[in-house]
Amino acid sequence: MEKEQFLLKYIKFVIIFPLIVIMIVGMRLSVYASVNEEIEQLEMERQQALEMIEGLKSSISEVQEDIDNLTIEKNDIQGYIKSLDGQINILTNEITAFERKIEEKIVDIEETRISLEQAKEACEQQYEAMKLRIRYMYENGKSNILEIFIGLESMAEMLKQATFMEAVYTYDRNMLDEYTAIKDEIARKENVLEAELNNLELMQAELRTQKEKIDNIVNRKKGELIEKNGEISDALVNRKDYEEELEQQEKLLNEIEEEIAKAANPDRYTGTISGFIWPCPDYNRISSYFGPRPQPVPGASTNHKGIDLTASYGTAILASASGMVTTATHSNSAGNYIVIAHGNGMSTVYMHCSLLLVSVGDNVEQGEMIAKVGSTGYSSGNHLHFGIIKNGTYVDPLEYVSD
Repeated sequence: MEKEQFLLKYIKFVIIFPLIVIMIVGMRLSVYASVNEEIEQLEMERQQALEMIEGLKSSISEVQEDIDNLTIEKNDIQGYIKSLDGQINILTNEITAFERKIEEKIVDIEETRISLEQAKEACEQQYEAMKLRIRYMYENGKSNILEIFIGLESMAEMLKQATFMEAVYTYDRNMLDEYTAIKDEIARKENVLEAELNNLELMQAELRTQKEKIDNIVNRKKGELIEKNGEISDALVNRKDYEEELEQQEKLLNEIEEEIAKAANPDRYTGTISGFIWPCPDYNRISSYFGPRPQPVPGASTNHKGIDLTASYGTAILASASGMVTTATHSNSAGNYIVIAHGNGMSTVYMHCSLLLVSVGDNVEQGEMIAKVGSTGYSSGNHLHFGIIKNGTYVDPLEYVSD
């Protein structure tokens, strides 16, 4: 009887145990599938965020290029206006100088006209005086000439009288000629001054015309400058909008990456961690460190969440510590990559691999080869991106491992 009960229990155990094993494995596979699906979804969201970020950066770059070109055009216009202002200042000074010359010339002409009037008056007075004396001598000469000769005591006295009369006439004639010459010279000078005044006015008018043309150009250029300033202001607003959107997308990307890090579920590994080793023992050159950096290739992160180790294609990648593989997949950005959970909230990440040698659920030992170096995903060359996650947050690997 006891033997039959034992056999019955044994048969039940043989039947039930495989079912229990199948259920446990199924549950484990289901968990793996669920985790992989979650990671794949997060990777899709990560890729969308990266594409959005790349598009925004491209837009910012284009807007900045527009701003730079507009600034060059603005500076060219300002330089041209400055040059024109210099010409306007020169013309203004020349016009002012001509105004002074014209004023001086007008004064000279006015003084000359006064002198001319005085000379004409002197000539007229001299001419009238001479006419009076000639008339007097002519009218009184016929009736009194005999008396003059009779009255004279000698021939010498007569000649003396005649000589005096001739001298008076000659004096009058010379004075008239002198006054006439002075009048003519003043009149000639007046004509010269009038001609010079006319030339000055013509030159001043030409300068004013030139200044007016340049003023019109300056006004037009100032209008263009206002337009350029408006275009630059609009471009700056657009750039600010893009930058704000970029900031939001980068925050979103960080959140997604943190979610990916949390999805690694490091506590699924029950072993203990004693420390980390360098994942590529023969290669210790770091091409990119943890933290902010310039974008090495389009689509790559500017907030680096690990270190990049330069290594030859196909170089062995070792598990930095013992643990369980929680992710072994491909993404457009990370390429072929692996995440290993080590317990105590710690996980390690290995990206851009050419070949993955482990699968989700595998337990690996520290120093075991898990993949080979490559350049898949957003990568500028063969290298390993090595990261460490602590309690769902990326930390600087160099704080935990050295070569």
